[in-house]
Amino acid sequence: MATHIPQKTIWIGIIGAIVLFLFCVEAFAQPPKDIEQRIKQLEQQLQDTTDLNKLMQTYHDAIQILDEANRNAGGITGMQAMSITPAETPEKEMDRQREIINRQFRQVKNMTGHYFSADPEKPQIPEAVPVEGYIIVNGGEKELFYNEVKTDLLYTIKERFVGNLMVLHTYDPKKGRFDGEKEYKIDSLSTEINVSNVMGKHCARWSSGSPTVCTRWGHFFRYTIAEGERYPQFHSGVVSAVTTENGQIKIEASAPEVVFRSDDGITNAIMGCFNATWVMSKTEFETFLKRGEIILREDIGKPLGPSPGCRPGSTMTMYLKVKQEPAEECNNMDSVKLTIVSPQDKSRHVFSDEYLFSEYSNQLILELEAETVPEHYADSVEWTIPEVEGSNRTIIPSSASSTPKGRKLTVVYKGLPEDNNEFGRKTVGATLKVGSCILEETREVRFFYPRDEKNNPEGKYPNWYYYWKQTPAARPFGQNVRIEYQCEGIPIDKCACFQQGVIGQYNPYYSGYKTINICDLKATTWDPDTFWVQLPAVKRSKPSTLSERNFFSYTYIDTFAVAVMHEFTHFNNFHTFWPEGWKESEDKDEDFIPDRLESDLGFHPGKKQTYWQEIDLGGDEEFLTLESTYDYQTGTYDEYDWANPGKNWFK
Repeated sequence: MATHIPQKTIWIGIIGAIVLFLFCVEAFAQPPKDIEQRIKQLEQQLQDTTDLNKLMQTYHDAIQILDEANRNAGGITGMQAMSITPAETPEKEMDRQREIINRQFRQVKNMTGHYFSADPEKPQIPEAVPVEGYIIVNGGEKELFYNEVKTDLLYTIKERFVGNLMVLHTYDPKKGRFDGEKEYKIDSLSTEINVSNVMGKHCARWSSGSPTVCTRWGHFFRYTIAEGERYPQFHSGVVSAVTTENGQIKIEASAPEVVFRSDDGITNAIMGCFNATWVMSKTEFETFLKRGEIILREDIGKPLGPSPGCRPGSTMTMYLKVKQEPAEECNNMDSVKLTIVSPQDKSRHVFSDEYLFSEYSNQLILELEAETVPEHYADSVEWTIPEVEGSNRTIIPSSASSTPKGRKLTVVYKGLPEDNNEFGRKTVGATLKVGSCILEETREVRFFYPRDEKNNPEGKYPNWYYYWKQTPAARPFGQNVRIEYQCEGIPIDKCACFQQGVIGQYNPYYSGYKTINICDLKATTWDPDTFWVQLPAVKRSKPSTLSERNFFSYTYIDTFAVAVMHEFTHFNNFHTFWPEGWKESEDKDEDFIPDRLESDLGFHPGKKQTYWQEIDLGGDEEFLTLESTYDYQTGTYDEYDWANPGKNWFK
């Protein structure tokens, strides 16, 4: 992970708060001037350093001084001594740091009028608020070599974090109170790193002659995460924020350092999409805080060139949620109970089909019911109900509140949304407030669409085609490609989508540039319910696949994904091998690979099909397209398949 200087300000602010706290302690085993001198030495060490590891060590030294003072003063002030030892998990460590900061804040707040009356400066006293969230990098690396692709990699990285939002309250000694001016800082620690959708290749060997083409690819399928990215290492920070000199809030998100490794055992690619920065006014930032969450997105891609880098179109998304502190302990609540009767946890809910009567068409109904003990509290239950952007939500009985009350509610979503991401896992919450006490229950619900209907907003194609085109499954090897349905753009007599077992087609003479066709999978796959197909499991670098006869099976969105990859490889091969169009004189065996390249590619230049000769695969170029899906892992895109039936319907 890249390290960044704004975190320096956070440590200085915290250490400054420690100074304030130490002067508020009534008694020390050690003389106060010794304590003051040691703290000032630490502050001086910070002024000219940009070494974040040194900053962290200085912070630990400051906490140790505080710990000594805490223990020595504990018997007199009644304060509980706190250990300086880092906690065993990042969550507990952030709790520990927050308790240290907020203990200082409470102590200093109670003594400000006495201790700062003569101070000409306006001191800032930090208060810590818990936050949590995640960042998502949808990106990849791309490198060119003489305008040919040398490295082509796609990945998704999601890193969760916990942290503290430091609110620096400004105290006015002349007025003897806080003046309302605030600055903000964020510190965070990584809690989980997930790397998914890894797909890509790197050219390990180029052909001789001109034009040069890649004759051997190394495919990326493994990765390692740098050890320093996980707690308790310092670089496990994820999101930071600082108030700039002009009063704006600068938020910075840093992805973990990931190294991708190919199957040739030699080639590595270092993640190049690692950082995003957002700047906003303090008013905008405080508006987000009032809402309780911040969602930011940034395009972090860079122009293509001869050096590897974050590919165009790569994005980073940052989500931060302000956590509610646990409610104070409630007394006499043992006899009060709250239970969500409906919906059941992980229950499935699907939009209806298109019916003759529109009032019943294209809607999803969610029934909510809660029970309480005593029973009369049930009418006071408040519900948190998920939104579906692009679908009209109606609550019965009607309520203008964002958290309607009632023991029973009916929620109707009318109209399928445009965005595939609006389907999937949602959370329904029930809250019961009795005096100062709060009881909460949640249930996970899952929203689906009917797979084979055509009641999506466009209404022209089946829902599976409309929604899956929006997912990474429609971007083969991270490439943007135009996808047409069935025989669009291809004459009927040239269209292969009427043949059983054919799931896609690329026709170099009729298809537009970078355009492929996906067939009606319900009609052409071997099982219309599951979209089941089989493809030969072949790869030249694995000799056993050339002698054995094994097949890979695919269903649902996996079938769509491999169809897109397969047809895109046809397109890519044709434009790589035949930039001026296919020439019979250069392809005597008519396998659509130039004769001059076949030996370098491991094929026989005199045979149309070098391997699996007893089964008609369609030739050596077709073999390359089958090979392109060999490393695809079934289940890669399960999280995007919310069709009924589909991958998540049966989970």
